[in-house]
Amino acid sequence: MTELTFTVLKYGFLILLWVFVWLAVRSLHRDVASYSPKPSKKHRKRTQAAQQAAQAPAPTPTPAPVKPARPAVEQPTVLVIIDGPLAGTTMPLGNGQITLGRAAGNSVVLDDEFVSSHHARIFRDPGSGGWAIEDLGSTNGTVVGGKKLIEAAVLPARVPVRIGATTFELR
Repeated sequence: MTELTFTVLKYGFLILLWVFVWLAVRSLHRDVASYSPKPSKKHRKRTQAAQQAAQAPAPTPTPAPVKPARPAVEQPTVLVIIDGPLAGTTMPLGNGQITLGRAAGNSVVLDDEFVSSHHARIFRDPGSGGWAIEDLGSTNGTVVGGKKLIEAAVLPARVPVRIGATTFELR
C-alpha cells in the first residue's frame, strides 16, 4: 500500500468518524427536544407580540376620561384552558375545589408526562374570599404568572397558570 493510499484512507475514516459523531449528537438532540413541552403557535405569537409591544416607544399620555366608579371587583366564575391539548375547555368554578393532574379522580385530567398524578388544586381562600392555587408537591412545579409557585397563593382573574404543556386562567 502506498503512502498516498494510506493517507487517503486515514483521512476518509476520520471524516467518517466525525459524520457519525455529528449524526449521533443530532439524533440525541431531537430525542430530547421531542420530550420537552413546546408552546403552541398561538402562545408563541402572543409572546412575540408582547415583546414587540415592549420594544415599541411609549405613546404620549393623553388624559383619560373620568369613568364612573365600578362596583366591587368581579369574581371569576370559570376556569378556561387557553393553551395545550385541552385548549378551549372551560370548567365552572362553583363553590368546591378543583384538582388538576394525571389521575382519573381529578376534576381536570391532564394527560401529560410532565404533570403529576395529583399536581395542583384551586380552592376558595377563606381569608380573601377569592380563589387560590396550591401546588400539591408536584415534581415539575406549577408556574403562576411566569413565576414558580412555592406556596398557596391567591389567583386573580386572567393570570396565566402553566402546568406541564397546559396553560389556563380564571375568568
